[in-house]
Amino acid sequence: MGGFVDDGAAGLAPSHGSSRAGRGLEGAGVFLRFVASLLSIAGLMLLVKDNQTVQQMVATEAVTLETKYSDISAFVFLLYTNGLVAVYCFFLALASVFSLIASARSGKLAGWVTFVLDQGLAYVLLAAAAASTEVLYLAENGDLKTSWAEICSQFGHFCHMARASIVVSFLSMLAMAVLSVMSAQQLFSKYRRPMTAKTAQDI
Repeated sequence: MGGFVDDGAAGLAPSHGSSRAGRGLEGAGVFLRFVASLLSIAGLMLLVKDNQTVQQMVATEAVTLETKYSDISAFVFLLYTNGLVAVYCFFLALASVFSLIASARSGKLAGWVTFVLDQGLAYVLLAAAAASTEVLYLAENGDLKTSWAEICSQFGHFCHMARASIVVSFLSMLAMAVLSVMSAQQLFSKYRRPMTAKTAQDI
């Protein structure tokens, strides 16, 4: 005996399951965006407060030396990048929360914009953190070939704050990398071929 599978029954079950999975993924994304935003804010604040003044005796006179994050272009780049990531993730997380409450589905255009921005900001934050890591390495170890002396023995607090900011920035970058994968999955799932009912053959 043969017959036709009901189109409504065939399509509803998979779509409900996929809808629940999509909402779960979006909820995890909202949480991760708040985490990335908080991490970037922490990295930014550590840099803003990163300054130190020391006194050094030169001959018979005390010379005051000061260093701050704004003296180093890599740290300035990291600060602005963290600020951009923090603002972007915070507002996108809020938008996603309202989308979940309203049970609204984002279109493909919004998916592409989110995907590109997540990818781009993850790479920019990685570049900023990597450049700052190189600067911190030179500050801690110096470079004999270029006659650059290390400064962390004198400005220990400054180097400690910079190190903490870089670590937090790398954590934020990892969160952005995970968000990039999630936004890619959400985007390309919109292009999957819809399921159709199959006609059963008579035996």
